[in-house]
Amino acid sequence: MDDNVNFYIFVVNGQYREPLYEMVQQNFMEIARSIGNHAIIAVGTDKKQFTTAVAEKYLGSGNSDRSFVAMLPALLITSDHPDLLRKESMRLVVPLRDAEARFGGWQQFFTLLAQFVRGESNEFVRRFDEKENLLDAANKVVSLKLGAFGISLNVNELIDRWSKSRLRRPATP
Repeated sequence: MDDNVNFYIFVVNGQYREPLYEMVQQNFMEIARSIGNHAIIAVGTDKKQFTTAVAEKYLGSGNSDRSFVAMLPALLITSDHPDLLRKESMRLVVPLRDAEARFGGWQQFFTLLAQFVRGESNEFVRRFDEKENLLDAANKVVSLKLGAFGISLNVNELIDRWSKSRLRRPATP
């Protein structure tokens, strides 16, 4: 645990080989470097067990079901460490299947993700609102699994958290 970490990114896949998951694996070191010191990205050595553990911890027990598995591979982006999880903690599941088209390529997707978690831009979350209403975007790109916590997507909250995290950081010359 580190008080300076504002985001945790979990790469979840299930148990089978998947080209989109492998795209993230191939770029893992570059992504880790680009997200900076205020975010952590994690993958599991046992993909299936890791995916189930992350889903149960952040989405509630029983949420590794077929509807969640259908979204895989995905990134689960959250604002809190697993041991400090609260009802209000942000939980954003980003299926990778639409990321390339939504962001105009993998480089743009990874760049905007890094800028978002570093507190430099909210363009990453804005891409979920573009050209479609929020319900369509949630169905195609961002999916949240309702569970024991009654979670819903709140883009204003994401932007607010980004703004607050940016204000907490000292200015760099």
